[in-house]
Amino acid sequence: MSRVTRLIRRLDKVLNRHDSFGDNPDGFVDAVFDELERELEAVLQKSKPEYWAEIYVERDRARIKQAVLNRVMERGSTTADQE
Repeated sequence: MSRVTRLIRRLDKVLNRHDSFGDNPDGFVDAVFDELERELEAVLQKSKPEYWAEIYVERDRARIKQAVLNRVMERGSTTADQE
C-alpha cells in the first residue's frame, strides 16, 4: 500500500467518525487536516510523481462525487416541490 493510499484511507476514517458536519463543513477542514499530519509527513518524505498523480485522481473523484450529489439534491428538491 502506498503512502498516499494510507493517507486517503486515514482521511476516510477521520471523516467517517462524523455523522454530520452541520451547516459549516468547511469548519472541519483544519481539524481533519491536522489529524493527517503523520501520513502527510510520510508522503512528503518520499515525494514521488506517482504520489501526486494519485492525489490528483482522488481530488478529481471528490469533485465528481460532489457534482453528482449536488444534482441528486437538486432533483430531490424539485420532486419535493412538486408534491
